[in-house]
Amino acid sequence: MGNRLAEMSWPEVERAVAAGATTVLLPLGATEQHGPHLPLGTDTVRAEALAGLLAERLPGALVAPALPFGCSDEHAGFPGLLGVGKETLARLIVDLARRMAGWGVERLVLLSAHGGNGEALSLARAMLRSELPGLAVWAPEDLTSLSPATAGVARRAGVPEGALGLHAGEGETSELLHLRPELVRRERARPGYTGDMESVVKILKAGGLRAAHRSGVLGDPTLASAGRGASYLEARAEEIARAVLGDPDGGR
Repeated sequence: MGNRLAEMSWPEVERAVAAGATTVLLPLGATEQHGPHLPLGTDTVRAEALAGLLAERLPGALVAPALPFGCSDEHAGFPGLLGVGKETLARLIVDLARRMAGWGVERLVLLSAHGGNGEALSLARAMLRSELPGLAVWAPEDLTSLSPATAGVARRAGVPEGALGLHAGEGETSELLHLRPELVRRERARPGYTGDMESVVKILKAGGLRAAHRSGVLGDPTLASAGRGASYLEARAEEIARAVLGDPDGGR
């Protein structure tokens, strides 16, 4: 029996919960531009992969199907955008959590691979504290800056932080080369904004990705490596596992 809810029957879920599988990982992605070289579903692919790696580190965890729509209005102006408002996403998370609690889930891990989901996650956690105080909920603290673990891998490999990037740069492109190489259009990859990433967050929050760089790329995807992408994902999964295990109450 596997651990992916969409592939399990209800008796299998019932037995798993009875045996102690009371943690659910909910991957949160997005459908938005990732430069001219990566697919719109990049964040969803990454979220699903992280959920699988995290489940290996959290014995008994069950993996829910990934949500492919996030809060992505900062990508307005690029064709293909599909997104929802923060209140919509927060309410959807709460609705799903309510159903999970009904069949025995005690901890929910909100595993977002999209920085724009941050406000929705904060809102969802506040709502869940009120509506489901018995459910432990974990979510990343900051989705708009580089993960220390990922940045560490890049630094050891000699990849500049500006090249690693926050969006469709060396980091995400390396991860997609590892996960779904057939979806990466390497011949279309070009450097985008490669300056200070903390500064550019203010620009994109005020004017969107178009204001930060016309290509929608923050980083340099031409330096991407599939092997480094695997290392990024492993390091990030390990970082998240330590955070989740170190916060058994889920920040109730």
